[in-house]
Amino acid sequence: MPYSVLVVAGASPVNDTLVKALKSEFEIQTVKLAHQAVKALNVKAPDLILLDPDLPDMPGLTFLQVLRETQEGKDLPVIFMSAQKTEDSVARAFALGVDDYVARPVDPREMAVRIRAVLRRKYERPQHWGSTLAVGKIFIDPSQRLCQLDGKSVALRPMEFALLEIMMRKSGRVLTRRYLLETVWDMSDSAQTRAVDVMVSRLRKRLGPREAKLIETVSKLGYRLKNPG
Repeated sequence: MPYSVLVVAGASPVNDTLVKALKSEFEIQTVKLAHQAVKALNVKAPDLILLDPDLPDMPGLTFLQVLRETQEGKDLPVIFMSAQKTEDSVARAFALGVDDYVARPVDPREMAVRIRAVLRRKYERPQHWGSTLAVGKIFIDPSQRLCQLDGKSVALRPMEFALLEIMMRKSGRVLTRRYLLETVWDMSDSAQTRAVDVMVSRLRKRLGPREAKLIETVSKLGYRLKNPG
């Protein structure tokens, strides 16, 4: 059964063309208003939301804030597509919980690739995932998407978990923003390196003030996870 995608976008020839192309691979439902999207979520939550910022009844980022406060939408993968793509706009979107940010107009083939990448991180568990990892009091089991801190479960979004996993696997090494962008996000767009900073900030908050100190900022390069041994 194909993955389901809810496209929340105002009337636009660009969006219509994109939807037609994506229907060959995904189960697509489209709505033009934020309140229609909320109703659709109450009926059946999709596997992913493709969100346009220019909705007639509510700005897209406002809708995203509302979505993240609901039980149905707090963990749903969201790809944000916007004609504006600056470091500030990307950082703001990631701070509100998007999983990817795509500049419009977008090639349908590129969008399909990005959708597959986000869905893979969220729902698929490849057999090659490694064994459990522990750094200090942080423990993760990639096969179960389980994170524990001093024996207590820590809820992480898929992107946060992927970021923590790669930092734990490479603990003690400096990981550049570009490396993290390409490894965790499957992207190479330098305009989105600001998104790495936002995600690291969110991960630090999830881990709490003591373990957050293990994630060091390395000036002009990136980040390093210290092993407190």
